[in-house]
Amino acid sequence: MDQKHRGVGAAEASGQSAEHALPLTQLPTGAQARIVRIVHDPDGHWRKLSALGIMPGATLALLQRFPTYAIRVGMSTTAVDAQLASLIWVEPL
Repeated sequence: MDQKHRGVGAAEASGQSAEHALPLTQLPTGAQARIVRIVHDPDGHWRKLSALGIMPGATLALLQRFPTYAIRVGMSTTAVDAQLASLIWVEPL
C-alpha cells in the first residue's frame, strides 16, 4: 500500500468507497455498524485494536458512549477511550 492509502480499510484501498463511513465517536448509542477502516496512527494503537478483533470487515454494536465507548464485536465486549474510538471508522447498518 502506498503512503496515500496508509490507514485505510481494504474496501477503501481497493477503490470500493465506503460512502457513509464515520468515526465510531459519531455513531449513535445502540447502533450497529461494519468497520470499514482503522486509522494507522504513529503510536501503533491500531495493533491493539486488531488484537482485540476490531478490524475492517467486522460488525460491531455500540453499547455505550460514556464514560468509555463499550462495543461488542462478535461475542466480545470491549471498552475503548475516545482516542481509540476515533481511529475506528464504521458504516452504519
